[in-house]
Amino acid sequence: MPKFRLKYNYAAVLFYAALFFGMLTLNFTADAFEPFSLPLFAAMLCCGLNLYASAGLYVLAGAFSLSAGWTPFLVYAGTGAFLFGVFFCYARAKRAMRAEIALWLLAAAALFVGLYGRFVYGDYIRALVMGGAIYILCFVFSGALRCALYRAGRCRLTAEELVFCAAAAAAVGIGLYKSAGNYAYEAVCILLILFCAGTLKNANAIACALVLALPEAIVESVRTGQTVPDALAIFALYAAAGLAFLRAGKLPAALAVFLTDVIARYVTGYLGSVPGSEFYLTLLVPFIPCFFFALLPEKLLSRWSDKLKKYGEKQLTRLAIDTGRSLESERLFEIAAVFREIESAFLSLDGASENTEEAVKTMEDSLYASVCGECPNRDKCAETGVGAALGRLVGVGAGKGKVSLIDMPGKLSAECINPSGVLFCLNKLLAEYRKHALDMENAALGRQLLADQARCVSEMLKELAVETSRPLGACAERERALKTALAKAGVVCQEAMVTEESVMLTAAGKYETRKILAAVEGVLSPAVLSKKRALAADKFWYEFRKRPAFDAAFGTAHAKKEGESACGDTHSVLKIDERTFLMALSDGMGSGEYARRISETTVSLIESFYRAKMPSALILETVNRLLSFNREESFACVDIATVDLDEGFADIVKIGSPLGFILSENKIEILESESLPLGILDGVRPTTMRKKLSDGDAILFISDGVTDAFGSSADIAEFLETLSPRNPQSLADALIEEGLRREGGSARDDMTAVAVRLFLFGQNS
Repeated sequence: MPKFRLKYNYAAVLFYAALFFGMLTLNFTADAFEPFSLPLFAAMLCCGLNLYASAGLYVLAGAFSLSAGWTPFLVYAGTGAFLFGVFFCYARAKRAMRAEIALWLLAAAALFVGLYGRFVYGDYIRALVMGGAIYILCFVFSGALRCALYRAGRCRLTAEELVFCAAAAAAVGIGLYKSAGNYAYEAVCILLILFCAGTLKNANAIACALVLALPEAIVESVRTGQTVPDALAIFALYAAAGLAFLRAGKLPAALAVFLTDVIARYVTGYLGSVPGSEFYLTLLVPFIPCFFFALLPEKLLSRWSDKLKKYGEKQLTRLAIDTGRSLESERLFEIAAVFREIESAFLSLDGASENTEEAVKTMEDSLYASVCGECPNRDKCAETGVGAALGRLVGVGAGKGKVSLIDMPGKLSAECINPSGVLFCLNKLLAEYRKHALDMENAALGRQLLADQARCVSEMLKELAVETSRPLGACAERERALKTALAKAGVVCQEAMVTEESVMLTAAGKYETRKILAAVEGVLSPAVLSKKRALAADKFWYEFRKRPAFDAAFGTAHAKKEGESACGDTHSVLKIDERTFLMALSDGMGSGEYARRISETTVSLIESFYRAKMPSALILETVNRLLSFNREESFACVDIATVDLDEGFADIVKIGSPLGFILSENKIEILESESLPLGILDGVRPTTMRKKLSDGDAILFISDGVTDAFGSSADIAEFLETLSPRNPQSLADALIEEGLRREGGSARDDMTAVAVRLFLFGQNS
């Protein structure tokens, strides 16, 4: 059994005073001072409140029954002493009260039935009915008080807990109504309804109003013998009026409730039936609580409202997602550390390159042993210094890679009797040395390439880990606004989650996307449908993301070289993510199938690396090295453009490629490259530029076959001035057709044109 402890201060005094007031009002529930405060007393004991204070307040509240005789007071004193003794014994024995509480409460109720049935009612049936009601209320009040002490304001209440609280409030309300009268009760209820509307700010305030209306409806129906629904309707109108005008402020909401009360009384004929002296008194009933509500500090209402929102929202799902993201982030950091270690391992394996002097000495010794070892003039050559000349020849060969007669020192050519054998053997050794050096260099380059890739992957994983570690922002207000907007549009929304970047929701039923989108743009504007998935036959999951400012349309056209089976040019237009796209054109060396493989490999590598969002400089360096590893000469001219659809910026990279163009309605800008193609040199120095594109601008990439057909950039620009960039497909088709016409109808080289046009989202024409 939980123990509820309170420090001895003003808060504790007010708390026990409120409980005493509740006991006092409950004793007026019926007409013979029946102990309806017994359920509250039992609840206080079950919740672990101070045993002595609880029993003292219960007996003190029952002392007011002495006006009706000694029998009611004996019931209060007897039941109080009995339950005090039971709980005192359990406390001394340090035992927890469990299900047996039902038996002890039944014994206390039996004491009431026996005394009231014999001395007050003279009717045991009536006493049994009243005793049964008190017994049931004991469990209701225990659940309600436990909820108020341990859960209210800390978590979302369950439906059962809400029922317990409503039943307990209605029971206390009946006692308050009968003891204080209808004027005082209605004034208190109006203040509570306004407070509920100001803190809850939703339809739950109407439910609270209906609970507050139940005591008046019950008492009046019992008194008149007829059902009296007026209180339920009028109290619901109070809450509705307060909610409707609350957005304008506390004063308009209070005024709306006051006028609602006056109008309701006039419509029901109540104002016309009261004497003139009571007319103003009836106006004070709504005026006083409305006046006090208008004076309530805004900070007080906001603090309670924020607290209810914080503990009323379902947060486990969002917390579970954030926990999963955090664990995923930690795992990504660990994997990033692994790739960093891989980089360190590759760099540590890259030892110092082979010493050239040692290689020359080794080749000299090998040459001397294989050629001069059997020579009859070996000793003579050693005396005359021919060996030194032989060493100089080996050094020249190591520098040139190959030697001939003109490279032989004069002393060696004059005295050596086998110069051709020396040259043949040395060139053989030089070929082996060159092959070994090339293998060593390629191995070093390969290790460096893998180290660079490992470092890049490590950095990418770290960035992804940092991004994943950020928790989803709580947007409870926007989620409620979204659900309200969807309900107004007739969309049955079951769940909704709003973050800074996206909106996710589930809806039961088939609706037009534009109807849901219109509601979503109230919390995320402008938005676009990103994903849609069917969860059941009539239930769908939607994800909306912030819509980029621009969209794009593209067109491509190509013609292969006359007599070739395949075009050596390859192009790509790839959506990297929802806000960025990539366009690329690769022109492989030559034409035909081999050139096509080179260009396809280049474009495929570029696509994969950019999709993984690797740094541009590392992408180009990696592709260049991979092409240079090929045994055959593998060159590729490349045009790349990545376009940001939010801002319209285009990052353009040109490597050994011919002309490119940016086409506007009234201007043509030429893009030129000053770098060599990929795969020629170990390093790559691309031509890069950043351009700001506007609505209607188009980027055009062409291969060298188109450039050769036109002859000059001026001729291409002159022809493009006759075309409109509005339709990129028509633009590409017209350019290739004109190139073929200038070549006499057959292409002398592969021709390709790729065009992409930007336009404001939703305005393509």
